[in-house]
Amino acid sequence: MATDVKKLLARSWIFNDLSSGELDGLVLLTSARGYAAKATIVRKGDTCTRLFAVLRGRLKVVTPGIDANAAFNIIGPGEVFGEIAALDGQRRSATVKALEPCQLAIIDHRDFSAFLDKHPEVSRKLLAVLARRVRLLSERVEDRAFLDTGGRLAKCVLGLADRYGRKKGDDVRVELRLSQRDLGELVDASRESVNKLLRAWQRDGTVTHTADAIIVHDRDQLVERVRTSS
Repeated sequence: MATDVKKLLARSWIFNDLSSGELDGLVLLTSARGYAAKATIVRKGDTCTRLFAVLRGRLKVVTPGIDANAAFNIIGPGEVFGEIAALDGQRRSATVKALEPCQLAIIDHRDFSAFLDKHPEVSRKLLAVLARRVRLLSERVEDRAFLDTGGRLAKCVLGLADRYGRKKGDDVRVELRLSQRDLGELVDASRESVNKLLRAWQRDGTVTHTADAIIVHDRDQLVERVRTSS
């Protein structure tokens, strides 16, 4: 198990510059745990005790709202979460749920802080992760202000295709179990609005949404939908 965790951590962008010996030291601080699909890993407001690195599977990062949830991001193998609370010791800033069966590496935040003191290159990468999260949040605010629901959904599907899509003939297949409600959380829209758009896109041959995949048939049409949505 330790060997498997070491190999998976070595593939993580944040840890891939560590030497074999340094990875061995990190593994000693790490426990691995599997989670079922739809499991809640952490909740917003929880007391911080651990940082997580994704070894297998994909998860969504969500902030529960008064009327609806807002999903900030989807994360997968090689990415980390819980880094903000691990650095400042405050309560969790978001809820994280598994979209599919996942395996996570778990590190106590005190052990991780000590590890960062000895490995400043990891600290620099962690700052890059935090900067990227801020950019994503800023972009989300801009999209909410300047794009209509269809434009936001089209941009979201394009982003998922770029990150997780696999080319199959003329199509791009994104193998993610995202419900219409999940997609609504990602674009600040109701499930009903997402349902209406997806049905229209399926009729005109742009996108097909199934229980376990999103299939993009016409990328250019989605790009045009984003361009004309403001």
